[in-house]
Amino acid sequence: MGLNLFDIVIWWLILEIIGLAALPIAQQISRNLKDNGYSVSKPLGLLLLTYISWIISIFFGYSYFSVLISLAFIGACSFIICLVKGKPQVDKKYLITFELLFAGAFVAFAIIRAYSPDIYWIGGEKFMDMSFINGLLRAAQFPPQDPWMSGTVMYYYYFGYLIVADLIKLTSVLPSIAFNLATASFFALAFSTALGIGYNLTEKIKYGIITAFLVTIAGNLVGFFQLTDILLSKDNVINNILSFNYWPSSRVIPNTINEFPFFSFLQGDVHAHMIAITFQLLVLLLLFNIFKSNALETVPILALGLAIGFLYPLNTWDYPVYMALSIFIIGSNLFLSLKNAKPIESRQYLKPILAIIAVTAFSYLLYLPYHFSYNLKNTVSSVPPDGRTQLVYYLAIYGLFLYLISRIVMPKSKKSFPRPLYLISSLILLFILSLVLKFELLILLAPLLILSILSFLKEQDKTRVFVIILIITGVLLSLFCELFYIKDEMGSANPAIFRLNTVFKLYLDNWILWAVPAGYAIFQFRDSFSQKKMWGIFAIILILMVSVYPVFATIGKSGMFRGEPSFDGESYVKKEHPQEYAAILWFRNLTGQPVVLQASGEPYQWNTYITAFTGLPTVIGWGGHEINWRSDYTQINTRFSDVNTMYTSLNSDNVNALLRKYNVSYIYFGEIEAKRYGSPRLFDSHPEKFSRAFEYGDVVVYKVEPNR
Repeated sequence: MGLNLFDIVIWWLILEIIGLAALPIAQQISRNLKDNGYSVSKPLGLLLLTYISWIISIFFGYSYFSVLISLAFIGACSFIICLVKGKPQVDKKYLITFELLFAGAFVAFAIIRAYSPDIYWIGGEKFMDMSFINGLLRAAQFPPQDPWMSGTVMYYYYFGYLIVADLIKLTSVLPSIAFNLATASFFALAFSTALGIGYNLTEKIKYGIITAFLVTIAGNLVGFFQLTDILLSKDNVINNILSFNYWPSSRVIPNTINEFPFFSFLQGDVHAHMIAITFQLLVLLLLFNIFKSNALETVPILALGLAIGFLYPLNTWDYPVYMALSIFIIGSNLFLSLKNAKPIESRQYLKPILAIIAVTAFSYLLYLPYHFSYNLKNTVSSVPPDGRTQLVYYLAIYGLFLYLISRIVMPKSKKSFPRPLYLISSLILLFILSLVLKFELLILLAPLLILSILSFLKEQDKTRVFVIILIITGVLLSLFCELFYIKDEMGSANPAIFRLNTVFKLYLDNWILWAVPAGYAIFQFRDSFSQKKMWGIFAIILILMVSVYPVFATIGKSGMFRGEPSFDGESYVKKEHPQEYAAILWFRNLTGQPVVLQASGEPYQWNTYITAFTGLPTVIGWGGHEINWRSDYTQINTRFSDVNTMYTSLNSDNVNALLRKYNVSYIYFGEIEAKRYGSPRLFDSHPEKFSRAFEYGDVVVYKVEPNR
């Protein structure tokens, strides 16, 4: 199957329509931005579409019409704004450049995905993502049913999948194709939103592009060292370069995951942390808009609450980070007024407090139905000294950003530096302390934090203050990961990876919080580049080093762009598993969400593919994931045991009781079931109870007769 250009055009067109529909709203809440909110419009439009369709679906059901009504509602609100306030004002040159870059990023990444489109089960979460997307497409009402644990609601932050499901409803693109177009669109959205941040900070498109590069395209330094190792090996150099392994750069710190945006997009899992990148950047834009204003206006504050609250059902890890950042930034407005000795009325002291309360309250209350159905049980624990990050690994991940942002917070004059003796003795003391505490990052992060705070206290320029706040937040986030971790079932089951998820999710946030100031640093100290000063030369070297990964990792992941490109992520199933593919097509004709009994799921294996490619719920999917979400070993182990009993028992009464317990409508017997359980003796021996509804080759689907 080749490329279907109509799919990519219609998908892009819907994104443009959503952005256009939300543009007047974006401009009303982003009047302090240089681009008048144009860079806000697309992510805000998707946020509003998802939120409104979710609210409608809670009361009236989820369908194409609920999504269409949501889009129409956004358009109607914008139309009213245009009537009252006039048409949106956008700089034409900026608009054309922005849209060309957005379209270019979308098409470029769609092509990359076309050369590795498979929704595969190894080394990623694509089966989970596809199960949830297809499950949502079948959902009648919310909260949606968990496709991997029939009869229960999703215990996962599913709004990212809802964004994709909404787009599928509007475009009618097949889910297996939409899966890859969604990845391309989230890359383009993240790139363009990051561009908007860079542009609004510097008022220069060029530095907006540089910021977008650092946020979404740059790799870490490991890619450069990987290439160097290949070149020095002198063995099959060309072949090793062309088959460059994109994976090691995401596994730098032992027993953790250290993803960064480009890796996440290249990996191609339509997963919560990847989708959330765009909406983190949206929050940063809304925060900068508020920070630039001397008045805390009601509508932008409420919009910020909506956007921060959206992160909770989108990727819960991001919510406390951006909630804390919002409190810091809103409170800093008052601090700047006090520092500048501006006369402040007593009620003005109250404004930031009320704004913080409003943002916090709205971020939670607007999503109450979600919070009622989602019970977060994880706790915070302390990191033992032996579990902390080694400095060399940390520098391999953030080396470029640390180099660039440190220049921002350095004292502006030599007089501001401490005396050499005092400086040297302080560093020696800090070094000894880091050794005693087994806290290597202390020698780097403590000075950076102190310099950042001092710079924050002295700085007068609001844009620089905003940038410094991002730097401070990133430092605190890194320190948190050294001192604490979120205790989950994954770490409990395997103590070696106790902080895997904490580092994984928070380091990705840290990347964004430092990539934006790094882009600003290049703008702020651009003379160092044009005048070929040593700082600028070394910065260029580092930028070239982080540029190695996106080039060679893309070549390796895309198989050197050989073969026939396709957007269809399930085409391999038709070729490699034709009998299972025939069953998948048959199941798709079923309406509603009847439960299908399949062999219980094993993570990262070829199983539960009926659920993945149809969205039909099964008794138990990938159990390890369900345990991590629910912390309910008893129920999940019971389901594993019951599935085995239903496939192996010859006692029809026992089997019938279990089928009723889980409300099973169909029994699937395919490749995996045959390997595990042998032949379906019981089902074939009772045709009056289990009729053959579908069969193709060795695959059989039994319908559980209602009068059994």
